[in-house]
Amino acid sequence: MISFGDGYSCTWRILRIDPATWAGTEEVGGFLAASVERDCLSMLLESGTAEFDGNPSDSEMWVRIEMLAEQGGLVERHAIATMLMSPAGSSASVGGSKTEYECRSVLAPAEDRVLLAGDYAPAGCDGAAYAASLIAKCTPAPVLVEGSFTLTDHMVFAKGTTHIEAAWMLLDSAGWCAQVSGDGTITVRQMPTSPSLVLDDAAAKLLGTEVKLEGALAEIPNRYIAVDGEKSAIAVDDDPENPASLYSRGRYVDVYDDSPSRVDGESLEAYAARKLAEDSESIESREYEREWRPNVTCFDVVKGSLSSVGLDGYMRVTSQSISIGAGALVTEKAGVLRWER
Repeated sequence: MISFGDGYSCTWRILRIDPATWAGTEEVGGFLAASVERDCLSMLLESGTAEFDGNPSDSEMWVRIEMLAEQGGLVERHAIATMLMSPAGSSASVGGSKTEYECRSVLAPAEDRVLLAGDYAPAGCDGAAYAASLIAKCTPAPVLVEGSFTLTDHMVFAKGTTHIEAAWMLLDSAGWCAQVSGDGTITVRQMPTSPSLVLDDAAAKLLGTEVKLEGALAEIPNRYIAVDGEKSAIAVDDDPENPASLYSRGRYVDVYDDSPSRVDGESLEAYAARKLAEDSESIESREYEREWRPNVTCFDVVKGSLSSVGLDGYMRVTSQSISIGAGALVTEKAGVLRWER
């Protein structure tokens, strides 16, 4: 296995993907460069651009950006991103033949399709499987489900709700997420808690020269008020170790929720406590550059032990920007987590 922190050479290619088999069929000629943007606040999770010498296609196509990495005679093939490439919005340079194409997420077809009036997820259904089915009806990408949760109440979708909006409504109600891997596989799952990447002394050579530390204390609530009809429940964070808590601040910062969506068997009190914990999970963030490593994407957990630069403890990846060139450079932002594992 290639050690990406020890230097390697690589070449790049874009493969056309057969939507029926999800396998690469042929290389798209003239590929020059690409970039990939990932953001956990975006329902589509990722987007990108690809640049070509010439005009490879006048129609949209599924493509996969692949890196062929070589180190000490060992060659590995890694999928960086699989997306829907479209000439819409493309631009050609004056006096040259370079053309830039828009690349959309494998989740994009679920944004393009709306639900029929009256569609709803029934109480008692498997919310994870239902969310996955909403996505799978629209995209040829493989959709996997890890685990399950049960809806306590009906979830009725408003007129004009897209498939991806409905899927995220279901996932958000249980604190779940969806992730997209480099080969385009979509996985519906609980929020990861085990680290996908460790940044310790041995891995420090992966990092760039600067780590930005940002605080978001003002945005963190310490009281969650859930109201369901005549019933209400209040959860309060009074942890002396948490700078966002009532104990530390001496004042309330509230979230008011009059449309709770509980999972099976969850009391209103448990719902309020869970939502407060989710909303106050991260109070600081770190932004840094590092070399690309396989299988690290939005919502994944990074464990750091480099306290000298502020990368200490557990962090959840919130965004990535991947630049492709001599290697793959990732500008990553991660929120510092309060829990320990």
